[in-house]
Amino acid sequence: MASLRSFLANRLGDGEAASTAITTGDDPPVLELAAEIMDDPQTADTRDGRTIGYADVGDPDGDPVFVFHGFPNSRVFGALFDEAGRAHGLRIVAPERPGLGVSDPQPDRTLTDWPADVADVADALGVDEFAVFGISGGGPYAAATAALLGERVERAAIACGLAPMDAVDVRERLWYYSARFLPSGNKLALWLLGRRAMDDREAFLESMAESAAPADEALWTGEVGKVVHASMIEARRNHGLDPLVTETRVFGSPWGFDLSTIDVPVGLWYGKADVLVPPEMGLYLTEKIPTAEAHIYPDLDHLSIVTEHEADIAAWLAA
Repeated sequence: MASLRSFLANRLGDGEAASTAITTGDDPPVLELAAEIMDDPQTADTRDGRTIGYADVGDPDGDPVFVFHGFPNSRVFGALFDEAGRAHGLRIVAPERPGLGVSDPQPDRTLTDWPADVADVADALGVDEFAVFGISGGGPYAAATAALLGERVERAAIACGLAPMDAVDVRERLWYYSARFLPSGNKLALWLLGRRAMDDREAFLESMAESAAPADEALWTGEVGKVVHASMIEARRNHGLDPLVTETRVFGSPWGFDLSTIDVPVGLWYGKADVLVPPEMGLYLTEKIPTAEAHIYPDLDHLSIVTEHEADIAAWLAA
């Protein structure tokens, strides 16, 4: 099973490759939307004066769902949920974490700081109550928001989301712990890994497909992979590597709240063939969150767990 570190080591593109074309002039609507989100960011101010970038897609009159992107992604990730949002009457708001994309950095942030940022974005949009959906690295942020902003969160979905480090053995924790205990080394590692940059989008996506389970192969070389690729580039384009080190440290640190305090409905979707996030993390969250409803599939990987069940997750969020 490949770790997130292996993924970064072999496939993470350099932020300087932002000039790589997202669209070719004859691309599907989702790629056109991704390019539009990248070129024309929307922002909201936080209570402490920072700026948070976000995408606002789906049904503009629908029930609001805050989608929390993975790592290392950005608001561009929200383009993937525009069609499902329109089909199911959901307004998709995809904020990017501090230091990623156009969001201002917050170097000392913790996981429990995030719900306040979500509340500020919601207030700026005039949204009182909403659902949350965290994918991959966005999973911890969805859990934190459900726990600490529960009076405004109607329900929370998590797909292939990271869990606390207690969920896995020491080998799976090392990459995250390096950002906590040796941040300069973690940054250097990210820089060195980024030297294996992808100036060729198609070659990058092919390499991702080669390392994926069969369920994800075509997704990496198709529209989904191209949007994820653009989202990765945008994540580090403005503020460099430091926010990625911070994000990794957050994942490897104690979460700062008790999962048992979550009292809103929580839906979990995980694939046992996931090569990026160990499925044991899904089992851990199932055990620790009292309201959890788990959906675990034997043959699905990191992308396919979302694409194969996108309609089910959207319907669950809209329930």
